[in-house]
Formats: sequence, C-alpha cells, structure tokens
Amino acid sequence: MKISNVEAKYVLNLKNRQVVVEESRNEKGEKIYSFYVLTSAKLSNGEEWNEDLSNAKTIEKREDLPENLRKILRNVLSSL
Repeated sequence: MKISNVEAKYVLNLKNRQVVVEESRNEKGEKIYSFYVLTSAKLSNGEEWNEDLSNAKTIEKREDLPENLRKILRNVLSSL
C-alpha cells in the first residue's frame, strides 16, 4: 500500500501526550487514518529529528474533530 497524499493532519492533546492524526489516501483513493505519538527521535549521529507539525491543526477538544474521525478515535482509544 502506498500513501498518495496526506489530506489533513491534526494534533490532539490527550493525557499529557500529543497524538498526531493523519488523514491520507492510498493509490486506490481509499481513506486511511494514522495515529501516532512519536514526534521526535534521537538519531545515531547524535542529532535530534522533530516532526514538522506546522501544517497540523491543533485540536483542543474531541468535539472539534470531524464526526467520522471522532468515531474512529473513540474506537481506537477504547481498544488501548
């Protein structure tokens, strides 16, 4: 599966963590949601890599998310 483009990126503050949600499409046009918390990493050469979140929309409350994404987030969080 190959991601063709990222349509939207959201940053949620949940339980003292920043959860990044990416809304993407694959080469077939199917919508895919990616959830992750890694926003920086220490590289082997000693440098630090940081995720570019400048184009991400910061969400203060879950109610501010689109309805379809809110339902998916509820299912993901309930399975953790």
